[in-house]
Amino acid sequence: MEYSSKNLKLVDTFDSLIQARIKMQGDCAHHLEIVCNHNNVDWINHSMSTSIDLTWQALRDVPGPMVLIIGGIDQAEDHEKLSNLIQEKVVLLICLGSTTWKYFKTFSEQSIMIVTAKEMKEAVYYAALIASNKAQTVLFAPSCPSYDAFDNYKNRGNAFRNEVLELFKK
Repeated sequence: MEYSSKNLKLVDTFDSLIQARIKMQGDCAHHLEIVCNHNNVDWINHSMSTSIDLTWQALRDVPGPMVLIIGGIDQAEDHEKLSNLIQEKVVLLICLGSTTWKYFKTFSEQSIMIVTAKEMKEAVYYAALIASNKAQTVLFAPSCPSYDAFDNYKNRGNAFRNEVLELFKK
């Protein structure tokens, strides 16, 4: 049986995500859910990440380099906890929600690009622009609730998934 490097990469990615799911004890909907692979970039929905700790675990377990889409309504958690992993794995940080300034304040010293998106469609568009050349993963792991824009993490995750699939017409 022949295996292409793309297939082997996908197997490695799937294996990493399965192991991460086992560690975090969850199913796949909104929990390290692979929405699609487009141009060798995995688009991962981790909308259930409503805390810094859950985002930290996803950053630890998902392969980089990556684009990270983060944000919502901050719960006054310590974002510094993410600093090392963001510096190590993230090439672009896309901030959503009403407290985006906190991400700029916390991560502005990092050697990464940081942008604000007003809505999910814009965040997915920015991610696609950068990921095609500089990342192997786009991770949507908000690190907080998004009650300013969505009723719950499932609706938020559905919005991410729908925008990604619409962009690539999958």
